[in-house]
Amino acid sequence: SPPIGDVTLVFTDIKGSTTLWSHADKAMKQALRIHNRIMRRLLRTIGGYEVKTEGDAFMVAFCNPKQAIKWCMQVQTELLAADWPSEIFNVQETKQFVEQEIPSSSPLYRGLSVRMGVHVGQPVCELDPVTLRMDYFGLEVTIAARIRDLADGGQLFATQPIYDAICQLREPADLKQLL
Repeated sequence: SPPIGDVTLVFTDIKGSTTLWSHADKAMKQALRIHNRIMRRLLRTIGGYEVKTEGDAFMVAFCNPKQAIKWCMQVQTELLAADWPSEIFNVQETKQFVEQEIPSSSPLYRGLSVRMGVHVGQPVCELDPVTLRMDYFGLEVTIAARIRDLADGGQLFATQPIYDAICQLREPADLKQLL
């Protein structure tokens, strides 16, 4: 069921998707299916609510920041490990990138590179009469979308209220649950 009251909103977007569609449209079609499958499977597993999609962007809602951050981190991890179509790697935005200054570090991104923005607040919650799904409006939604726009591919940006909520997880076991 859709969260109401204090809602943690996450906006996502695939970096460079226009370039990908223009240079590798068949591979991008397959890659988008992989991306969507990962996003939706983890939403079901973790307990998020898919509000809507627009192209390759998702708007999702969670009951609390911990759930949202856990979902974001698991999505990013699974995107790194996904079996992408080989043609995807012919485009600069999707080539594997590893931080050169950190020996034997994991890739920061490879394949579809998703940027994410997270914010918590009390948006206006209204049932959409056409889709019969909850939709969210107002300043809180705008903030979450703008935070996403600041992130780069493979990054998760969060507002101060999200940071404060995560900092309250002082127990190592709580932090491990996010990974």
